[in-house]
Amino acid sequence: MSRLIILLLLTFATVNVTQAANMVVINSNDTNLFSKGKLLNTDISHNIPAKVKITVVFESGSVKTVIGPYSQPLKDPLAVNDPKLVITLANFLKNKSIFRSRGEDPSYPWLVDVNTTKRFYCIAPASNVILSRPQSDSQSASTLLIKHTRTDKVVIVRWPAHKTSLNWPSSLPVRYGDTYKIEVKTRSNSSIKKLVLHQLPNGLPTNSHKVVWMVGRGCIREASQLLSRLW
Repeated sequence: MSRLIILLLLTFATVNVTQAANMVVINSNDTNLFSKGKLLNTDISHNIPAKVKITVVFESGSVKTVIGPYSQPLKDPLAVNDPKLVITLANFLKNKSIFRSRGEDPSYPWLVDVNTTKRFYCIAPASNVILSRPQSDSQSASTLLIKHTRTDKVVIVRWPAHKTSLNWPSSLPVRYGDTYKIEVKTRSNSSIKKLVLHQLPNGLPTNSHKVVWMVGRGCIREASQLLSRLW
């Protein structure tokens, strides 16, 4: 079979899946019947046994939770179609684990941890960037160096002892999408990481759309935390 025919078959299969799937399971207490990331169709009845609970996201981004017994179609309450949304969520759920459970989520999920190798961070709309470090690293004061790699502009500030968070220095305005070099020095050690910040736009219609937006920019932790709040 020629490569062209294989490509056409794969394309046709993908289109059919996209057309047939207009909602995705994001949580379930019976993953044998309804696994996370499973694509479903709103036009057919779904047999949900007694005590089985699932949460789905529709193409519109709206969320619905159903507890069985239930045997009828699941309808999207909004007349908005975005097939890419459910496909992206499905791929994310199948390939990425939810890092935290709902009970473990921090009260403010937008902190930029300078102590990890994580590069991409998303910031809430119209919010300031807040840097953080573990309690164990805050026993002594440290020196924070931030370098904007495109312009080579460098800012050095003091991070006081016993303080786990620090506002991004106002003398170095944040340019979202650009790369920064972060170095934290104490008397005994130092750490260096590269950092790229993205800020969520205000116009995203639902939290489901926010999750997809963050996934596309590599903000996996924040996307996982927000997704876990949908059920």
